[in-house]
Amino acid sequence: MVTSRLRKLAILMTLCGFIMAGCAQQPAEKPMPSTQKPSTQAPMTAPKKPVTKAITSTEAKRIADRLSKEAVKVQGVEKAAVLVDTTSTRPNAYVGINLKSGVKGQEATKVKRNVETNLKKTEPRLNSVNVTSDPDLIKRIEDISRGIAKGKPISSFSTELRELGRRVVPTTR
Repeated sequence: MVTSRLRKLAILMTLCGFIMAGCAQQPAEKPMPSTQKPSTQAPMTAPKKPVTKAITSTEAKRIADRLSKEAVKVQGVEKAAVLVDTTSTRPNAYVGINLKSGVKGQEATKVKRNVETNLKKTEPRLNSVNVTSDPDLIKRIEDISRGIAKGKPISSFSTELRELGRRVVPTTR
């Protein structure tokens, strides 16, 4: 009986020890030190696309004049007429060039390609630069340009501009 009492007492004492250890105050947990230094930079976001400023009709005339002067600088071009169509969200340029005598075939195609490349570099806001050496189309470009210079809105030439867009295609893709 004594052993049974001692056994019960030992079990009771062990249980009391566990209870007291579990109820004792534990030291507060310290936060883990951060391995990263606090960032002073703004959070990374996707890069924004550059805002393309719309081209006004007044600015379109200045751009057309500047592009005309640039086109004439290309070897093989005698004269150039440029029309900047601002009726769409991304403007297009229609360029009529008179080639110097003797420029034909592959050389004429190369001159047109050079004009297109140079003008795109000069005015990157243009969606496309469409170059032609067809005398009929050059006359249309000049007529529309004169009408705009006289104060007619470019929107009044929408039919002619659509026709130009169909007939004058970019030389590079």
